[in-house]
Amino acid sequence: MMTVENKRHPLRPASEVMKLERIGAFRLTSLSFLRILMRHMMRENWTISCTTFELDDEGHGHAIYSVQTPKHDFSFLAISTKISDEERSDRVISQKWDVTFALSEGTITAEKLNRMKENLPKQEAGRGDASDLVWSRANKSNRIFDYVIDCLVAKEQPDPKILNEVGYLLRTTAVYGNGKFGIAPYEKLKDNHPFNGPFQAQMFAVYMLRHFSFDLVEHIAKRRNPEAVSLDPEIKRFIGTGNATGLGMAPFLISHPRLIHQWIYVREKAIARVKDIKPSQDDLMLLIHWLDRVANYFDESRLIDRQIFVKPEKLAEQSRFLKERVLEYLEVGTFAGIPTNDVWEGLSETAVETVSIEMQELLHTVLLEIYADHVIDLEQCMNVEETYQIVPRMSIQELIDLIHRQYQWVFQYDFTDPDEKYYFWYRSEEKEEPRIGVRGEEPGDDWEMPMNIAEQVQGLYEILQHAPPSEMVASFILRHPRYKGIIQRIQSLEGYEYGEIQANLLSKHMMPLHLLRCKLSFFGAERFNPKSNRWVRITLFQGAPLVEEIGEPFPDNWVFPHLPTLEGDRS
Repeated sequence: MMTVENKRHPLRPASEVMKLERIGAFRLTSLSFLRILMRHMMRENWTISCTTFELDDEGHGHAIYSVQTPKHDFSFLAISTKISDEERSDRVISQKWDVTFALSEGTITAEKLNRMKENLPKQEAGRGDASDLVWSRANKSNRIFDYVIDCLVAKEQPDPKILNEVGYLLRTTAVYGNGKFGIAPYEKLKDNHPFNGPFQAQMFAVYMLRHFSFDLVEHIAKRRNPEAVSLDPEIKRFIGTGNATGLGMAPFLISHPRLIHQWIYVREKAIARVKDIKPSQDDLMLLIHWLDRVANYFDESRLIDRQIFVKPEKLAEQSRFLKERVLEYLEVGTFAGIPTNDVWEGLSETAVETVSIEMQELLHTVLLEIYADHVIDLEQCMNVEETYQIVPRMSIQELIDLIHRQYQWVFQYDFTDPDEKYYFWYRSEEKEEPRIGVRGEEPGDDWEMPMNIAEQVQGLYEILQHAPPSEMVASFILRHPRYKGIIQRIQSLEGYEYGEIQANLLSKHMMPLHLLRCKLSFFGAERFNPKSNRWVRITLFQGAPLVEEIGEPFPDNWVFPHLPTLEGDRS
C-alpha cells in the first residue's frame, strides 16, 4: 500500500521546465494523447470492422471500416493509389501519396464515397464536408513495405531486427483536422463527443492507418500467393505508424500558449504527485524493471545518430546507471552515498547531477508508468478555454510588474547582436506552410511570422519606461497601437507560467527540432529519428494493442516494446 503526502513537492518552476533544451527532451508519458485514446477505446469496447475492401492485386483501391462507440458511429476510409517512386515524397509540396485517408461521422454513402474518391486524394486541392473529422495522407516505407510482403509470400514472418530499422509500414506526412479543407471544426468535438480532448480524432485516424497497413500487405501477399501467411500478432503489435514532421508544427506552440501551459502544467502536476508517494520495495523493483526495459529498448535501436539528440546507446547506458543507484538505495538507503528519506526526489536530484536532460525526462516518463493509476484522473484536464483579451484598466505599473514576474527571461538576449536575429520564420507562398530562413541570405523575411516573443516583450518594456505608471493600458494602446498584440498576450497569460517557451527562437543557436519534439511527445511519439535539424521521423502506436484485441484484458504498459520473439526463435 502506497502512502501519499500531498503537496510536499512543488511543481518545477517555468524557468527550469520551459527551457528549449528541456522541452525538446520530453518523451511520451501515460498521459500522452494516444495513451488516453487507447484507454478510452478499451474501456468502452469500441467495435471496428471492415465493411468494404475493394483493392486490386497490387493493393490499389479503397477500404472502409465501421467504427462503433457507445455514443456515435464513425467510418474510416483509406484510398490506396499507384504512384511512382519519383512522386513519393514527405515534403508538404507533394501532390501525390500512396494512401490518403479520412475519419468521418456516420456511414459513408455511395454518393459520399464518390465525392471522397474524387477529393480525398487531392488533399489541399480537395474539399471535404462537416461530417469529416480528419483528412490525411501517407507514404510507404521504401525499405520495409515490400520486404514484409515478400516474407509473407514466402510463408515466413519478417525479421524483427529488420523491422526495427524503420518501425512502420506507412508514414503520414500531415494529419489535418479543425476545419482544414472544409472539414469539421474543433468545436464539433467538444463536450461529450467520443473524440473530445486534444488531437483524439487525429490519433484515432493514425491508429486506423496502422490497422489498414496490416490488411494492405496481407492482401497483396495473398494475391501473389494464396498460401501466403498472415502477420504474427506479436509482429503486428511491434509495428507502429510512422510520421514525418517538419517546421509546420512549430508555430502551434507559440500561437496556443494557454493550451501549451495546460499540457505542461498537467505533466508537471503528475510528476510532482508521484514524487509525493513513498515507494514500497515492490515499487522500487518495478522501477528497476522499467529501467531495464528502456535500456534494452534503446540498445536495440537502429536509428542513425545525427548528433542532434542523445544517442540511443547513451540513454541505455544512463538507464542502467540509474538502475545501479536504485539498487544502492535498496541495499543501504543512499543515492550516490547520500542518505535520503525522500526517495523519488533524491533519485531525481541524482539524475540532474549525473545524467543528460533527456535521461532526466525519461526518468519522469518511467515514474509516471509506475504510478499511472495515480495520475489517470489528470487526462480529463488537457483542454482549456483559449481566450486572449486586453485588460484595459490595468495600469502601466501593473503591466511592468507582470513582465517582471513572468517575462524576466526575455532580458538575457541582446537583439543588437546579429546572431540573436539570425533566423526568421515565414510562410511559404506555394503551401502557406511555416519555414525558417537565414536573415540576409534567404528570401522570405517580408513575410516574417511573429515568433520573436522575447524581442517583442523587450521592445514593449523599453517604451513602458517612458509612460506614466498610473496610465491605463487602454490609453497606452491608443498612443502605441503596434503593441496591442504583445500586451494582450502578456495580460492573457498572467498565471499561465508554462505558456511561454523561454528561448529566443531567432537565435543562431536555436534548434528547431526541440519545438517539434515537445509537441510530438504529447502526442505519444517515440523513435525520434532526425533527418536534419528541421525535420524528424517518428513512430506512433508501436507496441499498442491491435484492433482485434479491443475489449480484451488491457495491460496499459505497452510502450518501449522489446523485439518480438517468434515461435521458431524460442528455445
